[in-house]
Amino acid sequence: MASVARSFATPAARAHDLDLATENARLELLSPEARLAFAVEHFGSGLLFTSSFGAGSGVLLHLWSKVARELPVVFIDTGFLFAETLAYRDLLIDKLGLKVDVLKPLALKSDFLAVHGDDIMKRDPDFCCGQNKLAPLAPLKAQATGWVSGLRRDQGESRANTPILLVSDGGAGPVKVHPIATMTATEADAYMAANGVPEHPLRARRYLSIGCEPCTRAVADGEDERAGRWAGNAKTECGLHSPNRPAKFRPTGP
Repeated sequence: MASVARSFATPAARAHDLDLATENARLELLSPEARLAFAVEHFGSGLLFTSSFGAGSGVLLHLWSKVARELPVVFIDTGFLFAETLAYRDLLIDKLGLKVDVLKPLALKSDFLAVHGDDIMKRDPDFCCGQNKLAPLAPLKAQATGWVSGLRRDQGESRANTPILLVSDGGAGPVKVHPIATMTATEADAYMAANGVPEHPLRARRYLSIGCEPCTRAVADGEDERAGRWAGNAKTECGLHSPNRPAKFRPTGP
């Protein structure tokens, strides 16, 4: 595991190289593993994979270890994560043999809070996510041509229409790839069990979607998985996966 400034090769493959409607129709019928294999073949070293190492992340991480073992997983350590998440990350690195690149914000947590206040997460969660999650990833995203993430359609209303392939930033950004979009929570759990992949330790306490500690709570029976994120706030996504409502950040830091 390393904290690095990753440099991509610059393959030509971007959205204009794909007939997205045709490819989405074709990929819809394939397995998650086959979809991921397509992304690796098409985008090569230009493929970015970000993982939160949260609840359910083990499915795509296990697939990655089978299909793209030599490519790194990018993990954004915002400084606000649960200790259990960091321990889970280390466990899966060892168990699955993952190569992980760690990104961190420019400002330390203590310095960030000193400047913006201890309640910045509640007052302006878009800004907080932008500074501590989007800004560290921005240089890698700018170089990537494809971007794999573990969104599933059954995780909540904001993700219900997630396609397998999605053009980001009006075609200027990498093509988003969602290999497990069609999987249900039940199928994801079955995959984890069948392949001996341990679950995030907070899952047993009904933390079904796990982000930064100040903005994550357990969910009640009957609630969507994502209900525990930014509870009591209109915010539903950190900004990485919501192209129509990106979080705010200053690329040069706070």
